[in-house]
Amino acid sequence: MTRLTVLLALLLSACGSSAVLPAPTIRSVSPQEAHVGYLGTIRVTLDVVFPIRVDYSRQEASAGTGVRLWFGEVEAPLRDLDAEGTLSADVPSGLEPGTHDVRVVLADGREALRVDGFTVIEEVVLDEDGGVAEVPDGGIFVADGGPEVDGGTSAPDGGPTPGTPMKEGDITGFEFDVVPEQTRGQPFVVTVRALGPRAEEFEDKLDLTVSSSNGGVSPTSLDMFVAGVCAQSISVNAQGANVTLTVTDRFGVKGTSNSFRVK
Repeated sequence: MTRLTVLLALLLSACGSSAVLPAPTIRSVSPQEAHVGYLGTIRVTLDVVFPIRVDYSRQEASAGTGVRLWFGEVEAPLRDLDAEGTLSADVPSGLEPGTHDVRVVLADGREALRVDGFTVIEEVVLDEDGGVAEVPDGGIFVADGGPEVDGGTSAPDGGPTPGTPMKEGDITGFEFDVVPEQTRGQPFVVTVRALGPRAEEFEDKLDLTVSSSNGGVSPTSLDMFVAGVCAQSISVNAQGANVTLTVTDRFGVKGTSNSFRVK
């Protein structure tokens, strides 16, 4: 059962039901902080029960999924709400630096709140010292001159700040959970995990290919990463005893699954 749960039992009492649905809760916000001007996606994952809406004229039922999201007092533009109860949104334009509450409001008025759930950081200023091109940049400029050698010791660099775009070397590979035997054309869920220094921040899109020469894979990309993990439904239109799946990021970093049979 997914976190996005529909109470089918409400169908039995859809006429005049006074059942009270539980309040939603926010399970995670990823990333939890970003720099001013961040253009990536913020994902807010919920534990939520949506009400059933019944259209008797069409003899069908659907989950009511009207949802709004705020960071502090500023409403965020939503991109998507997936089957796992995860909202995808942009950082609202004009959101000031600082720490903000994250608030989700459903169409029926129920709310979820995570206090101080998201932080906007002032824009990073890089130290442009005009050095030799082959020498890596010194990283984020620090007002007191940055890490200095003093008595034979030096302060270590703090590393990339969450919310900054991924760079080459931040992700070193991708790992599949074991893929069991599958049936041609039948959907199944594949789970892929990012590896590397910033694996838990990875949310980029990956190209997906299948090794078999007599078929393909659908979709041809994975784009549902949350905190470095993707669990996405795919199908393989191929047959064979040694089929493998491979993902590739925009820097050419790859990961390949175990060999599995497709009947």
